[in-house]
Amino acid sequence: MGKLRRYLGLEKRSEYVNNYFARANFRSSIYMSIVIIILELWMLASLLYRWVSGDNSRDSSWYSQHLTWYVVFLIAAVFMLIFAKLYLKNITDNFALGMGIMIIFSAIAIYFGVNVSYSDYTRGEQILCFIMMIIFVVGLLNWRPFISIIISSGTFALFYVIMSRAPGVEMTYATQVNYFMLWIAIVMLGLAVYGQRLAEAEKDEKLENHSIRDDLTGLANMTSFREQASLIIAAKENTEHIFLFLDISNFKAYNEKYGFDAGSEFIRKTAKALSHAFHRDLIARFSDDHFVALTVRDGVEGKLEELNRLVREDHKSTHMMIKAGAYAVKGSKVDPLIACDHARYACSMIKKYGDEILCEYDQKMDEAFKKRQYIITHIQEAIEKEYLKVYYQPVVWAKERSICSVEALARWVDPTYGFLSPAEFVPALEEYRLIHWLDTAILERVCRDIREGMDEGRQVLPVSVNFSRLDFELTDVTDNLQKLIKKFDIPESYLHVEITESALIGSDEKLKQAVQIMKEKKLELWLDDFGSGYSALNVLKDYAFDVMKIDMIFLKDFHGDVRTEAILKSIVNMAESIGMKTLAEGVETQEQAKFLTEIGCERLQGYLFGKPMPLKSLADR
Repeated sequence: MGKLRRYLGLEKRSEYVNNYFARANFRSSIYMSIVIIILELWMLASLLYRWVSGDNSRDSSWYSQHLTWYVVFLIAAVFMLIFAKLYLKNITDNFALGMGIMIIFSAIAIYFGVNVSYSDYTRGEQILCFIMMIIFVVGLLNWRPFISIIISSGTFALFYVIMSRAPGVEMTYATQVNYFMLWIAIVMLGLAVYGQRLAEAEKDEKLENHSIRDDLTGLANMTSFREQASLIIAAKENTEHIFLFLDISNFKAYNEKYGFDAGSEFIRKTAKALSHAFHRDLIARFSDDHFVALTVRDGVEGKLEELNRLVREDHKSTHMMIKAGAYAVKGSKVDPLIACDHARYACSMIKKYGDEILCEYDQKMDEAFKKRQYIITHIQEAIEKEYLKVYYQPVVWAKERSICSVEALARWVDPTYGFLSPAEFVPALEEYRLIHWLDTAILERVCRDIREGMDEGRQVLPVSVNFSRLDFELTDVTDNLQKLIKKFDIPESYLHVEITESALIGSDEKLKQAVQIMKEKKLELWLDDFGSGYSALNVLKDYAFDVMKIDMIFLKDFHGDVRTEAILKSIVNMAESIGMKTLAEGVETQEQAKFLTEIGCERLQGYLFGKPMPLKSLADR
């Protein structure tokens, strides 16, 4: 039944397909109108010539009648041509008026064809004008099939009756058969053209949707969002618009707990809830679990509360929340992508605050944002011009308090901003997936310093170098290590590879393989920041690390706290039982150092033993 409805054009078509057919028909009507205008002008000229030359084969009424037909048809064709051009150039969008003109034009064409061909038929000539007009109306102009069938069948039936009653002319059997076959051909032509045009329209719609729609959610993508947002702002300059950047907090934990498919379904449901809460606004999927919206300031908090209510209703067992950053539009010349980036920055300011769901971009944020953008755009220059420095922080043996190694840490001494803290540039580089530029540059500088120390005969200490999960995603860390070790001809024992615990949470075969290769190459592996955030003991089971670095968070409020002491002792004992050495970072007091030594922690690091310092300062100690 569905195929029959589609075949007859009874099914509901999308707005895109309807518009596709409308524009195709108006394009066809241009060709049809031009042909008719030329034809009618020629026929008018011929008629006037015969009249002026005194042709008496026709009486005055015949001349008058034909002149009227030609003029009316010419005027209809001119109107059709003018409107079609205006519509296709988007000067007018009055589709109803256009359809009215097209229907009148088609009716005149059929009437003209019937009259001219009837006159020809009574004189024993062919009905070519009728055939041409039917092809124009049903073939070039493409109606829904059931309408084409009604038009062609009705017209053919009417003309058949007229011809059968023509005085002095007998319709032969051959003429009847040919006439019937002609009707079948016209009907099939209409059906074929409709089917082809429908297929083209639906194909174009899919391509169009793919280029402007997000595949997972069906929302607009950022290309489409940017174009539409610019038009909206330009058209409504006095409206107080704001851009929103929306982030699903705790989504990463949800994805890891329930899996990728469940995460995708959550994104789809969130998009649906967003469409409901912001049903009058322009919305799009930005990336991953992030969305953007262009709305008006009034009522934003209520929309966000409704959105969060819809999300909570759908996932009562999870602690999911939508947080939003806002950027108020100032004037009509704003780049939507930059506005979204400002809103994104504002959103990042409240990600760690559970109760806040909305933060608006302000002047203070603007200064910090500009600094962040400066970092992103100048990281390559900082590497090339060595504004990025390597500072070394000592690591000491717990019992002897002598230096056993150092950790390489990045510092940025910039000609514009001066000393930039890692807390400023590391998160920005991670967010824009540029952190591997920094870490690769630091690794090469460390290898060079080791080589220079060896060449100068100085005491060379093993150096631990930090790598993030992104380093393993964006570069071949093991290959880079091997190349630099070979380039500078340094022993593998002088490099310790630090990988944060959070980078190892979840299943990542590429990272696992890289760790395994490094173990085979005799590189010492350190598990960094153990105990920060939430710990996954699977990390200790799945990866054979040599050293566990206990996160400084345990020492933050130490002061002899019994619970903290018990936890630290358990961690040290657990590490020892699985063959891992321990290092505590963030040691600042003798009390902390004494306790850690007593429970068996082998190495210590912190301000008590030295801050990060340039290589020269380290050598002078």
